[in-house]
Amino acid sequence: MKEYLKGFTRLVSLFLLGVALIAVYKTFDNMNIIVSFIGRIFTILSPFVIGLGLAFLLFAPSNRLETLVARSKFGFISRNSRVISVLLVYLILLIILSLLLTFALPAVVKGLVDFVSSLPNYYKQLMTYLNTFAQDGGILQGFNISDTIENIYTSYVQPRLSSDAVISYFKGIMNFTSSLLGVFMAFIISIYMLISRESLIRTGKLILGIFLNDNQMSKLSHYTHRSCEILYSYFYSQVLDGIIVGILMTIGLVIFRAPNAPLIGFLIGLLNMIPYFGAIIGGCIAVGITFLSGNLYGAIFIAIYIIVMQQIDANLIQPRIVGHTLGVRPIYVLLAITLGGGLFGFWGIFLGVPVIAIFQMLLRDYLNYRHRLKKPTIPPSGCSSP
Repeated sequence: MKEYLKGFTRLVSLFLLGVALIAVYKTFDNMNIIVSFIGRIFTILSPFVIGLGLAFLLFAPSNRLETLVARSKFGFISRNSRVISVLLVYLILLIILSLLLTFALPAVVKGLVDFVSSLPNYYKQLMTYLNTFAQDGGILQGFNISDTIENIYTSYVQPRLSSDAVISYFKGIMNFTSSLLGVFMAFIISIYMLISRESLIRTGKLILGIFLNDNQMSKLSHYTHRSCEILYSYFYSQVLDGIIVGILMTIGLVIFRAPNAPLIGFLIGLLNMIPYFGAIIGGCIAVGITFLSGNLYGAIFIAIYIIVMQQIDANLIQPRIVGHTLGVRPIYVLLAITLGGGLFGFWGIFLGVPVIAIFQMLLRDYLNYRHRLKKPTIPPSGCSSP
């Protein structure tokens, strides 16, 4: 009987192993269908995803404002401090968006249209300079750089920055923003999440409590709080620093008569949020466009101005905005930018640094925990060992 049960158990185990292997094979064999299904689910739930992200970003200002409103001497205001603070934060957000759409966006759009229309002239000017240096006795003699740049321009730059391409980009933006129902739902969902955050957190803890014990729940809460602090510190400091740098750069570009100054200033401020490379790329673009427009002395002064502003930003503005760094080594920052940019584009570059900072924090605590486990216990003095 025991032999029969042992054989039957072995047979069932082999059968289950075969079913598992077939399931794994079918999963990888139909990976495109699975990814497409997951993408469709995310598309359907996009208002919840956007609402969650918006609620996460606006939690810090709404929480601070709630603390201030709760101190009011009026009973009605203090009792409804959360609702009032959330509505005030969203009102401020709508005012900022309205100002951007009214004043900043038209200037950026006009600069982009002017830049696209001037792009062929910039290209011709660049080719003229290269051909001058590539002549006999020039520093580029023997190098076929002009053909390489022409191939890059005609294959990659021109198709993506043509008038039709720019119009299609704006149509895509308008199609995205024209989904008023989705945007409205995302705002309503984020407002509900902020107002009822304790209830949502309590529900999440109840669900996670099915799978985790009290000690694990405590650690998860601790590390979630620390991770959110890293994300908040990085996001708000980088955005505020990018706005300040963009305004300062726009003022300097206007003074030195750079073409498309609002667009280039906005681009420099946006690229400044990318560590190390962003400031260099933005500065090179500004100097190069000014030089190709025929303003040689303006390009020189702009280069000097950008270097001075970057030093002021690195030594005065950033330390006062950030207060402290994330403590990530430069080599890990470069790894995060490269890997994040290759996988997720701009958002991967922007979020790669705080993500690797969170990973470093978790890894460091784990290594310290393992080190404490391996550390031998020293008996108290005066006690004899057994």
